[in-house]
Amino acid sequence: MTTGFANPVSDLELQRMVMKHRRRMVNTMLEFLILNYLRKGSLCGYDIIKLLHDKFRVLLSPGQVYPVIDSMTEMGLIHKEQKGRMTLLRLSGQGEELAKAWRSELDLIQLQLDSIASETLPVF
Repeated sequence: MTTGFANPVSDLELQRMVMKHRRRMVNTMLEFLILNYLRKGSLCGYDIIKLLHDKFRVLLSPGQVYPVIDSMTEMGLIHKEQKGRMTLLRLSGQGEELAKAWRSELDLIQLQLDSIASETLPVF
């Protein structure tokens, strides 16, 4: 497969580039994704890692996810509740409000991306 680059890109190289981009996107959006998963109910950290893997085919390590959860807890976005050996996470009121605000912002960004993708640029 060629892409318009000076050197042709193989299908495997293109797939690797897409997966690398997907991983960066999931990492960048991790707080947003966690808040939105918790809007649906209480989860533990392992559940979040599994949901991310199932949905995006990106396997994040506990070392990537748990520090974000801890930070979000310190900011008051998430509450932790010990249930036996498991720590359940649930959304706080502040986390709910932030999830809604981020969703609105993401919708606006998506409109802009759609606009850019569909517009034709002038030829000079």
